[in-house]
Amino acid sequence: MLTLLRYGMRVAPGSTALTVGLTVLGSVLGMAVTLLTGQVVGAVPGVVAGSAGAMSLWAFGWLLAAMLVVFVLESLAPAMHRVTATLLEAAVVREIGIGITEPLLRPQRIEHLEDGEVLDVQERAKGKGGFHLSQGMSQLPWLLAARVTMIGSAVIVGLMFSWLVAAMLVAVTLLLEWHQGRMIEGEIDMWWGNTEEQRRAGYVFNLGMRDAPKELRVFGLHQWVVHRYVHEWTAGFRAVWAKRGKNVAWSIAMGLVRLAADGFAILLVGRAALAGDLPLTQVATAVPAILAIGVSGSGYGVVQMRRGLSAYRAMVALPETIATRHPEPAVTGQHRTETMPAREIRFEKVSFHYPGSDNYVLRDLDLTINAREALALVGINGAGKSTLVKLLGGAYRPTSGRILIDGVDLAELDLGAWQRRIAAIVQDFLRFPLPVTDNVEFGAVERAGDRAALAKAARESGIEDVVGGLPKGWETVLDKAFDGGVDLSGGEWQRVALARALFAVHAGAGVLVLDEPAAALDVRAEIELVERYLELTSGVASLIISHRFSVVRNADRICVLADGHITEDGTHEQLLAAEGTYAKMFRLQAERYVTDA
Repeated sequence: MLTLLRYGMRVAPGSTALTVGLTVLGSVLGMAVTLLTGQVVGAVPGVVAGSAGAMSLWAFGWLLAAMLVVFVLESLAPAMHRVTATLLEAAVVREIGIGITEPLLRPQRIEHLEDGEVLDVQERAKGKGGFHLSQGMSQLPWLLAARVTMIGSAVIVGLMFSWLVAAMLVAVTLLLEWHQGRMIEGEIDMWWGNTEEQRRAGYVFNLGMRDAPKELRVFGLHQWVVHRYVHEWTAGFRAVWAKRGKNVAWSIAMGLVRLAADGFAILLVGRAALAGDLPLTQVATAVPAILAIGVSGSGYGVVQMRRGLSAYRAMVALPETIATRHPEPAVTGQHRTETMPAREIRFEKVSFHYPGSDNYVLRDLDLTINAREALALVGINGAGKSTLVKLLGGAYRPTSGRILIDGVDLAELDLGAWQRRIAAIVQDFLRFPLPVTDNVEFGAVERAGDRAALAKAARESGIEDVVGGLPKGWETVLDKAFDGGVDLSGGEWQRVALARALFAVHAGAGVLVLDEPAAALDVRAEIELVERYLELTSGVASLIISHRFSVVRNADRICVLADGHITEDGTHEQLLAAEGTYAKMFRLQAERYVTDA
């Protein structure tokens, strides 16, 4: 509790202090009501009889008024607590998002995103296993209040009746709370252990919600999706129901133990009262306090807080785990990237396999990309073309070999600064559900607001007319899920992505990567677009990747990637004359286009 309390005081000190304070105050006021009620009940017989030494009617009136005031305050505390608790939850959720995403986004490389240990810590930080940190934080005030109620009520029982009985009730409460927590955790672990069924249910749910709306309707699969989801979810929960059934007997037994403990304590109070050893005031105070001790335990709340604490510790450990397993190279700053590449980019005996795999995608690859040269890279699917782009951008480090930028090892450069020199359009480029302006200016956020550069990129990419036809022009949100938003066709989206890359080039990027730059366009449109870009970006090093050989024929140089290394290198005419792989694949595609025509 103290660990989570310190965290709350760090991220939202005002809301945490108010929430905890109001909850604890509610418990204190509840005990005050118990004490005042006992005093009122104990004073009633004397006041009514007017016996000597009894409380005066005036004093009794003040006592009754005090009890009513405290009762009203106790009733108001929960409402005030809900307001502050909502503010606390919002602050905690925000900080959790920052605490998990920031360490994952901080590294310039992405190897850690495929590291099993890092992903495990991430999942635990997100609350894998039943509860997340915000749920634990939501239970913190109530558990603190419960402890205050339990201890305070035990003190009242001890002072008014018997310390031994008070200790017995506290022991029973803690024991039952512990056992209830164990049962709840067992059910939670059983549910989260059925990952196969959960994945299947999750897949079917996503299929129905967003992944395949058109296909489901075309094939009439809506009822199948509903029934299959119910089947998979039920299969995953069946083991939980079985365990819960076994826990029913224990739950009944715990209820009987609680009833027996409270009944025994109240019976002792009654015997003492009948024997004349316990005044009415103490009886009226001790009995509610006995019952208050019993209701102060919460095994479910303890489990929520314990799991929340586990998530918090995982979140704290996440940055260190990433830094330990994937240390960022020390940057000396002696190499300036502002003008790179001035001469060339050279892959020197580069081999690479993805983390967790022994299959090499690239093997002893040698490749030179000259500055201000348009180099095309072709090859069959799975040849490693996109992997080469990831290595060029520093997303991964070569398993062996080096990537040299003007003779300097990429590992020695400020990776963030080098990545800002690259303008890339990859096959799965991002489609931000934001205004068109943001979708283009994200190519160089440091130049955001440069309307002239924005207009130039739009004109060169061919989206000027598209933007002009949108309801709000540049401020139109590109997502129909938002009010006033629209969606674009695949070809229009690719032109937006190209505009983003051009915006980066105009902002100073020195390397342009076009990975399947216009696959959503027809062949003629793609050829025209690429030729236009080769003309506009003649001052930078360009790497063009396409499965359509006709698109790359006008590149300065064409390389064929096969079996993990470069097998052919030359101009379009030279490669055709060599009668190698390029020539065969080019002619095969050309024949298909002629046949289709």
